[in-house]
Amino acid sequence: MSDTFERFLKFVALAVIILIGVTGVYASRGLYSDGSAWLIEMLPRGGFYIFDPHRAYAQVLVQAPVALAIWLGTVDLNALIRLHSFGFVSVPLIFWLGALLLQFKNRLFWFFLMAFTVSYLRSNFFAAGEFSLAYALTAFCTAVLLRPKIGQWLALAMALAAVVLTHAYEATLFLGTFLIMLSVLRLRKVSDDSFGTRVLLYISIALFFASVYVGGRSTFFQRSYDGQGAANLGALTEIHVLYLMIVPALIACLFTEYTQKLHRWICASVLTFVGFYLLYAFRWDHRNISYGYYSYAYRVLCCFLLLGVLSLAALWRFWPQVFKANSMTAKTNRYLILGALAFFLSMAWLMLYHTYGYYKWAQRFEHAALSLHAHTPIDKTAINRSHGLSEGYNWMWGNPFTSILLRGNAEAIVLNNSRFVSSEPSVYDGLYSSDPARPATNSKFEIYPLVPFKKSGLLFPSLFDTNTQ
Repeated sequence: MSDTFERFLKFVALAVIILIGVTGVYASRGLYSDGSAWLIEMLPRGGFYIFDPHRAYAQVLVQAPVALAIWLGTVDLNALIRLHSFGFVSVPLIFWLGALLLQFKNRLFWFFLMAFTVSYLRSNFFAAGEFSLAYALTAFCTAVLLRPKIGQWLALAMALAAVVLTHAYEATLFLGTFLIMLSVLRLRKVSDDSFGTRVLLYISIALFFASVYVGGRSTFFQRSYDGQGAANLGALTEIHVLYLMIVPALIACLFTEYTQKLHRWICASVLTFVGFYLLYAFRWDHRNISYGYYSYAYRVLCCFLLLGVLSLAALWRFWPQVFKANSMTAKTNRYLILGALAFFLSMAWLMLYHTYGYYKWAQRFEHAALSLHAHTPIDKTAINRSHGLSEGYNWMWGNPFTSILLRGNAEAIVLNNSRFVSSEPSVYDGLYSSDPARPATNSKFEIYPLVPFKKSGLLFPSLFDTNTQ
């Protein structure tokens, strides 16, 4: 495979990632799950909503587009909802694109594309979470540390990313530890970095230590849960997770000369797994279409898959003899690129497919929110009934918040499932209201009026058909 064609395929991968960002913002994927609650909390405050000091810097970064728009006087809810999705969906993608561009000219690009595939493309349909940014920042810092030469401006960018990681997500307990070891390895292995760069590397190491401390303190001393909801080892037997573990392991074998005689068969195995996986996902697995199934477990598992792939990238960079990288043949190169790209495209296509499905679901949700005249549980509406690819995007307790936004400064009308049991009765009852005659049943969860924010027109107009019923 020629260098020109490989370069073209890299641009294809980058274009697909940009497309994922654009479609995610347009479909307002940031409203899915907890996202609508975040925005509801930000609007009456007129800015940031920081609810967890251990994740504060990540929350500031993803909320910044909405907060800035509010400060500039934006009152259109449609614009604010899409800016909200930009923060959740596209801000992490910006750092992922930065990591890929930093390694664009060498074969490490394919490692980082795999890292993106195993982390972002499975766990991040659930966009409302600081984990997405934490993983992206880790990839960005790793891409900097694996560069042949680090300029001072690039080292400064990594140090600023390290600042955000100090208060990003509990997984920094592991992510920060990995970055500390990689930074020390860089300092020992590379002697021609400038004095200023090395100083910034030491500063970054100190910040990574801070991230480990904050993540560990939050994990072990600031949380009341027992961890079962996050770990959920049952997810290890799920086909989606097995696919994310087996295929990268096979692709890693394509980086080595030790299995060179088997490269053709390994590549054929990867393509076979990709084909069967897509058949399974599109034909039989519609129950998991919303990515809600094992969503919290995915955050944990994808964290370690991410660290596994980035560790392979570090081996390739600093111990090429492990892979015998310098002796890679043109045929091996072709198999490697084909396998890594097929793996990426299989998960990217699922993300795009489900994003469109979510958009169609949201069309029906908006129609119901505007047409209903009485509080109605979502299972008593036509939103989630027999709609093929867009069935299953309802997420527990987020429906009242979403209907407030889509109705435009009005009380909730679409409520949670009639069988939903919650410790937050006012959420379940849907008694969020700006009308003093309809106060919330529990003042702890009261939603303040969103005035002066208004909704102008439909947020989810019909794109390809007019059937939103």
